[in-house]
Amino acid sequence: MLKLRLFGLFLAINLNLNLLYANTSLSRPLVPIDSFPGVFLDSVHIRVNNHWDISLSPISNVPLFNPIDGFLLQTGFTTRFNYDKPVEFSLKPRYAIQRKALYAVAELSAFIYKDNFKSIQLLFSGGNFLTQVNQPFIKNEQIISIINVFDGVNPLLFIEKKFFKIQLKQTVFSKFILQASSEFSDRTYLDNHSFQRWNFKRNEPLESFNLNDKAFINSFSLSYLSFFTLTYKKGLSGYMKSESNFDYLEMDLSQSFVINKLGRLDMNLSSGKFIQQEFLHFNDFYHFPTGRTLKTLHPIISTFRLLPYYEFSTNNYFHRLHLQIQTDNFLLSRLTVFKKSNIPENLFINIAFTDKLKPYLEMGYALDNILKNFRLEIVSGRYDGKWLGPRIILGPTSL
Repeated sequence: MLKLRLFGLFLAINLNLNLLYANTSLSRPLVPIDSFPGVFLDSVHIRVNNHWDISLSPISNVPLFNPIDGFLLQTGFTTRFNYDKPVEFSLKPRYAIQRKALYAVAELSAFIYKDNFKSIQLLFSGGNFLTQVNQPFIKNEQIISIINVFDGVNPLLFIEKKFFKIQLKQTVFSKFILQASSEFSDRTYLDNHSFQRWNFKRNEPLESFNLNDKAFINSFSLSYLSFFTLTYKKGLSGYMKSESNFDYLEMDLSQSFVINKLGRLDMNLSSGKFIQQEFLHFNDFYHFPTGRTLKTLHPIISTFRLLPYYEFSTNNYFHRLHLQIQTDNFLLSRLTVFKKSNIPENLFINIAFTDKLKPYLEMGYALDNILKNFRLEIVSGRYDGKWLGPRIILGPTSL
């Protein structure tokens, strides 16, 4: 069994190292950029002419393995044209080798109006895809796949999600962003399909939670730059047998300050509450941004390090605060070799409150920009009168 796991790890790492790469002067990337450096080269960008771009993702793109599908093949195609009012279409198909299942997700976006100060954009998306329950704080599955194979555990809960979503996004004065969306989804729990002989932890709900449901959820949000966001979600029952019936309100504040002789202070404060919940599935609980790895689409600074994935997900209220001071005038950053290499030091603290967490605390020290791309952390935490860690983490730089 050990040999089989080591072979799987070797295969996963080799599949991670994409063989194709091209770089052009696109006005913006066609695919989301996550918080890991370009060690794993994910896409090929091609400019056909001044009005048409194409992005191709290699077959070895994420994810590579999970205990539900087994080993995977996945690629992606994105095309964008008409720069004045850009229209973009993307398709991401995936084939699960052991499960012998082919499925995909697609998205179409188009600008109805666009100038230098305001714009109106429509987005349509839909398909059938294997989805992590910890929405919207998705973990990068390249790294998770290696953890799956190496440790023989499955840290994430997965569901098969069949959905259709329509979203309207309006920008005013380049600062205010109003978004409204409606999404219907049919979410199905899947058990481990393959590699059960590796003794993987089952992909199963915590306690007695049921992950099978149909939901019709409407969301509204108002943002001012990256400083302030107010979000409201409404689950409506009855539409196409939707079961969800809840109201949820969330507020986010994020700001950076430059402090003389000290450095930069980054702050993120988030609070949310389920106001009413006649019927609420575990899929729609609030799940904290956390995990064993820092490779994530969510900012590193506002991510918990030691908090378990789903143990403290809440259907009540939450508050979380993240503070980080980045300086080049503390301990190691005073040394000449660190100054020449532009390696600053970070002191950070993460705090969470819910009806179950009163409170949860993390604190740590980190060196950023190691070899220009990496961040080395040592983190400790405290919960319920007990100390957690310390833990050493190597992740992507937060610069």
